[in-house]
Amino acid sequence: MDILPRVLFVIAGIAAGSTAVNYFVFGNTADYGLPNGRLGAWREAKVRTACFPALEFPQQDAANPKLPQGDHRIDRQDYMRMVDMTAALHCYLVSQRNAVCDPNNRAYIVDYASKYFAKMDDMIAVARRYDENEVGNVRQLWNSPNNRAVMAAFDDHIRNGRLMKGDFGFSMPAPLVVIFAKYPQAADQCRQERPAAAGTT
Repeated sequence: MDILPRVLFVIAGIAAGSTAVNYFVFGNTADYGLPNGRLGAWREAKVRTACFPALEFPQQDAANPKLPQGDHRIDRQDYMRMVDMTAALHCYLVSQRNAVCDPNNRAYIVDYASKYFAKMDDMIAVARRYDENEVGNVRQLWNSPNNRAVMAAFDDHIRNGRLMKGDFGFSMPAPLVVIFAKYPQAADQCRQERPAAAGTT
């Protein structure tokens, strides 16, 4: 009679294991927000492919982050990754302004935003192992024109209800908490915007 609990335990273990692999290995954080009907299937997001051109040579864009002059300890791989992430998120939120109104795109953008801010936090945490000057170098790196445009776009999308608290579930990045606090009752403006533009412009 005790075989059923054992079977259920094994099934739960398999489910937990696959979830952990999906979350920690593949980084699919968008699958674990609060269900709210606003998020679609991030795998079906068209904004990702629409923004491939922005990722071809992001280091050549003068508006993307540039390494600070002088001595610093910023890892080259970290730098290259954050430039790619800045270029991508800038395209998702700024160049493809209405993309976030599509549920599939919104799921993908929410997931990518969490990774973007996690990368920022990781680089600042590494800088703190050295001194405040190094923290300043990292903050300067994340303050390029395109990084500032990304933050302005977040402000715009949150103010106009294109992004809502429930979209992020339990993984709300700290910088967005501040913005959401500014607009506690923002109405979703996506319904007034052209659906045809949601995945392309």
